[in-house]
Amino acid sequence: MKKIIIVTLVLVAFSFTTFAQKHNIVNASISLKNANNAKGDDITNNLAEAKQYIDEAYETESTSNSAKMWNYRAPIYLQIALKCPALDKDAIFKAKEAFIKCLEKDKKGRVVVRRWTSEEDILSGLIDCGVKLFNGGVNKYTAEDYKGALRYYEAIFDIIPFDTEDQLKRRNITKETILYNSYFASNKMNDNNSSKDILQQLIDMNFNEPRIYSFMSKIYFEEKDNDKAIYFLNLGREMFSDDQDLINDEINLYIKLNRTEELIVKLSSALENDPENEVLLDIRGTLYFNMQDFKNSEKDFKKLLEINPNSFRANSLLGDIFINYANTIIEQANNTNDNKLYEKLKKQAEDIYNLSLEYYENAFELDSTNRGILDMLKQVYYKVGDYKKSEEMKKIISELD
Repeated sequence: MKKIIIVTLVLVAFSFTTFAQKHNIVNASISLKNANNAKGDDITNNLAEAKQYIDEAYETESTSNSAKMWNYRAPIYLQIALKCPALDKDAIFKAKEAFIKCLEKDKKGRVVVRRWTSEEDILSGLIDCGVKLFNGGVNKYTAEDYKGALRYYEAIFDIIPFDTEDQLKRRNITKETILYNSYFASNKMNDNNSSKDILQQLIDMNFNEPRIYSFMSKIYFEEKDNDKAIYFLNLGREMFSDDQDLINDEINLYIKLNRTEELIVKLSSALENDPENEVLLDIRGTLYFNMQDFKNSEKDFKKLLEINPNSFRANSLLGDIFINYANTIIEQANNTNDNKLYEKLKKQAEDIYNLSLEYYENAFELDSTNRGILDMLKQVYYKVGDYKKSEEMKKIISELD
């Protein structure tokens, strides 16, 4: 008889505990509803109360994996993350976990929580989590918490498989943009292995951003793996053949490696097969210019202008080349004691300054706000005695400041 009484008492106690925990879920739902209708401090108070109730249900075995518990835990923690993050710094991660749990299906393939919340609303809440996580990652990065930023970005990958209607994509939150942002955080942490892994994933996805190849090349250059540094720039150039930043990076890399001649041979060979390739002429002309081989640089840029008279770089650099010629002659004039030779050289220099003006003026027509061109025009007009135009350039510059 005593045994029967004891068993009965145990069952009653168990039933009471289960009821109490289920009651916690009901209370949590009521507090959430109150929070949604509240204003000011009442929002925080109601959400704190909802959190207390749902946490008790979450931590109790009988309700810890209850579909109804997840159904209310998800929006409670999302609202905490959106409105009262001080209540729980990890609220958005808990919300994300809960929403995903809500989308689990039973043996018949049904989403169980549809009894209380539509599947559409659950997905909407999960998308809100993704947006909040992405923005949180950006904020962590801005605050220089790079490890924290990575944690936020990585959490979004759990959400993406559920975003079948591309709601995140419409907000420019994709695998690619998440990885791209993650690279910057990883790079700030000087984690080369992680950075290379992220960049390789982006390369494999054919991410439409030329800089990923430059970033990868730079890492390998720092690691003194020069062949791979060159390989990734070449790979980038294949994908983005006319990207000026990649062109400049390739030139600078060969210069750093003291392999400029090698690149010129490579470019010259390619130009034999494609003599009117503007990009190749631009690169080789720039290389010659950097090597102060102005005669060959002049040939390449003049050829480039025959193909494309509207090339800003060709006009600009040809102007620089003729300035260099003129300055060299002025230096010779200043070093002679022969007045007749001095006047002759001075006249030659002035003629060449005027030639440089033709190219600078063409560049100015193509881009009238380029500070470098404006500065050169101001100086050269002054050198040839056209003080009025020099003042005009000076005025334009002052208006840009």
